[in-house]
Amino acid sequence: MSKILISGCGLSWSGQERPTWVNVLKLCGVDIDDQAGPAISNQLILNNMIESVIDNSYYKQAVCQLTSTKKLDIELTNQQRKDVVKQDTIRNFTYKNYWPSSGSKEHSSKKIYYEFLYSPSIEESDIIYKWLLLKQLCDEKNIKLHTVMGYKINWNNKRHKMLNTNHDYNIYDDYEKGKYFKFHDHSLGEKNTVPNKYFSIYLARKLNSEFLHLPIEGKLERFHD
Repeated sequence: MSKILISGCGLSWSGQERPTWVNVLKLCGVDIDDQAGPAISNQLILNNMIESVIDNSYYKQAVCQLTSTKKLDIELTNQQRKDVVKQDTIRNFTYKNYWPSSGSKEHSSKKIYYEFLYSPSIEESDIIYKWLLLKQLCDEKNIKLHTVMGYKINWNNKRHKMLNTNHDYNIYDDYEKGKYFKFHDHSLGEKNTVPNKYFSIYLARKLNSEFLHLPIEGKLERFHD
């Protein structure tokens, strides 16, 4: 099997304590370049994928897991910004010299940003046009691009239909409304939105059946719900 490029938020990122569907695929022997990250925005998700496709030529498939809007990744260019990270009770971690502050409004600067500076139409356009660039780059290198929604986005830009994905499906709604949510770890409150291992197994099977089509069905069946 050839290497698969994946990016997304914490619903996919395999470098955390709780296993995701990406960890399940790795346990099945799938070679994955995981460019996902905890709580990161669609801008960083797409940037990571675009840069990886530009820099490498060994991918045959790529999975773009888009996340919710209104997330903000802040580059840690000075000590003041680093101090803000430590003060946040939920998003008090960093990723590649960014603070994935998500939608946190604990600090006054974030409250001011969302009240006076945030532009939802620009964010939507940015997601759509970056995705189109990613698709073009993948096509040029014969990489099959798959896109799945992590959370529901209430689009206002009609061009969102240009994104080749099932707009009626998103991972978190599937988790929250399904049979595995009763096993969710609520001990950390809002700090944990990552699905449990039972759902991760289910999701790995689902995505492999729907579009990855990797010869790992037997290995996936060894995992118990």
